[in-house]
Amino acid sequence: MQQTMTGFEKMLLRKGMRINKRLPIKIRDWKIFRGDQVLIRTGPSKGETGRVVACDKYKNRVVVEGVNLRRRLRNAKFVMAEDTIHYSNVNLLDPETGKPTRVKWRFLEDGEKIRISVKSGAMIPIPDQKEFDPPQKPFNDQKDTGLDLAMKDTYTAAKEAAAAAAQEEDEVVVAEEITSKS
Repeated sequence: MQQTMTGFEKMLLRKGMRINKRLPIKIRDWKIFRGDQVLIRTGPSKGETGRVVACDKYKNRVVVEGVNLRRRLRNAKFVMAEDTIHYSNVNLLDPETGKPTRVKWRFLEDGEKIRISVKSGAMIPIPDQKEFDPPQKPFNDQKDTGLDLAMKDTYTAAKEAAAAAAQEEDEVVVAEEITSKS
């Protein structure tokens, strides 16, 4: 079955540009999270284990710590950095046996969704995701001025100067009245 092309795609073909129609199919129900221990099933790093550092759910790829290292240019230097691995090429490790296992979702009586190992039937907890979030700056209470202190009248010198000026004006007016009467 041949697909029809839009005008924009025909123009790209005339200019010699390639059209990428293969978009990855997103996995609906991810069972691997950041912090999980996984085993690499295929590729040059086959058989190695590591901890998942990042998940790209749009491209169906994960980054495993210390596995699939590639040379990357960062800050004008070449460094060895982890590259992504497709989601289907990693297996979650069973916490009881330490061997790779498939995972299924089940619900507890209270309605909580948990992961269960297919091989041993053990519950696999979801790792804490807060350690992977960027650190937030702590709120500094010392720099924040409280409402009572902000509303407090602290500049009394201006009031005293205004009162002194008003008093001098009153004295001048009184002195003028005395001189005008005499």
